[in-house]
Amino acid sequence: MVTKKDSQTISAIEDPEGVNRAVQRALADANPVPDPVPPPATMVELPGGLLHAGNLICTAEVRELTGEHEEALARAAQGKPGNLLYFMNTLLECGVVRFGTEDPNDTRKLLKDTLVGDRDALIIGIRRATYGNDLEMEQWQCPECEQLSDLMLPLDELPVKKLDDPVQQHFTVPLRFGRSAEVRLATGADQLAVFDNSSLNAAERDTILLGKCLVALSGADGVRNVVTGLSNAVSRQLGVKDRHDILRELRERQPGPEFKMTMTHDACGKETEVSIGLGDLFRDFWLL
Repeated sequence: MVTKKDSQTISAIEDPEGVNRAVQRALADANPVPDPVPPPATMVELPGGLLHAGNLICTAEVRELTGEHEEALARAAQGKPGNLLYFMNTLLECGVVRFGTEDPNDTRKLLKDTLVGDRDALIIGIRRATYGNDLEMEQWQCPECEQLSDLMLPLDELPVKKLDDPVQQHFTVPLRFGRSAEVRLATGADQLAVFDNSSLNAAERDTILLGKCLVALSGADGVRNVVTGLSNAVSRQLGVKDRHDILRELRERQPGPEFKMTMTHDACGKETEVSIGLGDLFRDFWLL
């Protein structure tokens, strides 16, 4: 006589896959998979990446600004009044804790080697750590209807441009008469050098930036001449069109967040663009 238990055993043998699925469901119910833990608010992903000692560093840790940092920023604003880049650099030195797993004592040096766009991403990260993700903009004037409105913008929705190949931070720009220039992306050190002297005009600043970022020039015959270290002398000898072509590529290829957001203005129903400045991000500090 076949008992009920024997029947269940025969059924299990005939449908082993069904038994296995039942076992897996029972195990899943007993040990549910936890929801993925989101990254902490103090962790910033670098849209370009920092090349250091043969490694690519893709993240950095930031922190909330404190009263001690407020004092440092006030001194920065007084020390070089009108020099926005000096203030921004002090802000980064106060707010960035470490890059990847590197020693925090090396942070200031690494900040100078960091791409300009990555520094922008860190500034957004410091702002979020200090005030939260939502940015309040009071009395914003719509360019379409000219009405004043108070806005609330989520910073995590800012468009971010990333490098296709973070390891490749050099690129080639075609020049006139079959020549070409090898150029590297601008870093914090380049940015500080460009704005160190507040009395320079825009063309003089362009000369300094080109002198820093030009790596080599190649003639129509393909002969490559390294120009690193020759600084402003070479960039002054470039034709105006070649200079402008290189500067345009430097701007367009730089990764990082865009400090603007497209939105529909509720008052007029039209789509418009909202630009965000340092004064919007750190209103309390910038007014020191």
